[in-house]
Amino acid sequence: MPFRRRNNNASAGVDLSSVINKGSSKIKKKIRDIKRLLKRDNLPSDLVIANERALKTLEGELENVEENKKVRKLISRYHKVRFFERKKAARHYKHELKVLKELKQKVEESKDTEEKEKIEEEIKKQEKKVHGKAVNFAYTLNFPETEKYVSLYRQNNPEDVEKMTYKEKKGLKKTEDTREKYKAEFSSQLKSNSLQVSLEEGLRHNGGGKRVYRKKRDGKDNYNNREERKEGKKNTDKEEEDDFFE
Repeated sequence: MPFRRRNNNASAGVDLSSVINKGSSKIKKKIRDIKRLLKRDNLPSDLVIANERALKTLEGELENVEENKKVRKLISRYHKVRFFERKKAARHYKHELKVLKELKQKVEESKDTEEKEKIEEEIKKQEKKVHGKAVNFAYTLNFPETEKYVSLYRQNNPEDVEKMTYKEKKGLKKTEDTREKYKAEFSSQLKSNSLQVSLEEGLRHNGGGKRVYRKKRDGKDNYNNREERKEGKKNTDKEEEDDFFE
């Protein structure tokens, strides 16, 4: 009897090879077909189990595909503001780092005890500045791709705020709360060295113009199948080349 290779895309007897990695429309059609099949009263129990498992697999796959579509849409919408804010945050961060380095060099070279103490006090203050700018840079690199980007630097004129309606002020408060929530989160991740995209990686790519897709926590990139990558490429080819972490 000839050896038959097992199909890895099959789910307990249900062949899914024609829909997995083929885009959302084919997945949705297959889901509808399976649901119709499961409504039959005379379906054998083994087929019920097999199709229920296949349905669960397809629903998970569809969720991933839909999330990827959402990510691409948000990337396209916010890529310019994220790019400019990332550039600005990187510039500020590097400047404060340079100042800190110069202060540390001064304290090493100084032979005057009183002068050293003054410089060391300046160093403590400067380290806080560096951390603040590092948090801002981390924000531009790591803000979730699945959410509407909240601008880091956008400031509202007090006079304009006064003229806002209650609903507008409520929306503004929500935006500010979101910004502060993520800044606090990235500050904590900086201290624990657990940023998804490190500052070093951000600086490395900041002037290179190469697009880098952020990885999910499961290790897969945001375009995890052939059909999605093709669709993603069509959308992202129109974007600026230097939009790399969106």
